[in-house]
Amino acid sequence: MPAQLLDSLTEDGQRRVRQRCSRARFRAGAYVFHAGEAGDMLHMIQSGRVMVLAGGSLGEPLTLAILGPGETFGELALFSTDHRRTATIQTLDRTETLVLHRDDFEELRRSHPGVDRFFIGLLAAQVTRLTIRQIEISEMPAPQRIYRRIADLGKVFEASGTDHPMVVSQQQLASMAGVHLRVTSTVLNQAKHDGVLAVGRRKLSVLDWRTVFARAGLRPA
Repeated sequence: MPAQLLDSLTEDGQRRVRQRCSRARFRAGAYVFHAGEAGDMLHMIQSGRVMVLAGGSLGEPLTLAILGPGETFGELALFSTDHRRTATIQTLDRTETLVLHRDDFEELRRSHPGVDRFFIGLLAAQVTRLTIRQIEISEMPAPQRIYRRIADLGKVFEASGTDHPMVVSQQQLASMAGVHLRVTSTVLNQAKHDGVLAVGRRKLSVLDWRTVFARAGLRPA
């Protein structure tokens, strides 16, 4: 996902989209919407961060992802008149989004085909990411998946290459990586012992990004 979602559109395309968008602001900890609710709008994050949550009827919901500026959520609502939200979105901190309603999107599709192609490409990119996650879960060792999610969080929190703390609990990291909490705790404790991470209550800092990328099987950013 590009740092700014609209950058891949032409200047005219960006102008047309922004003209159709409204702004929404949310306090930290607010729910933008809940799974199962009817949805008719897309959100493009301008500032702040949100959690994508699922489940929770038997306890704490699973954190599927944490999204930051330049990323989107609620895309499917633009393409279906009877869409129901498939996940719950809760803000981590004060968040501002650009909101595009389905009716405005339909008008953009008719008047500016480039916008239509862009959003279809956005959906395709989301499917690709989900496919990659499924492959990781089926083929990649749990510790490697944990380090990949830490690398992802570095981008979301704009902390890559720094020791700035990232607000995430061990349970959230475990659910994002698709591993048991006890495995995550073991991996983080070893990383702390090795001087790779500093682990606190609901936050962690990377002290050695080169090792994080190596253990994730990724090239350094």
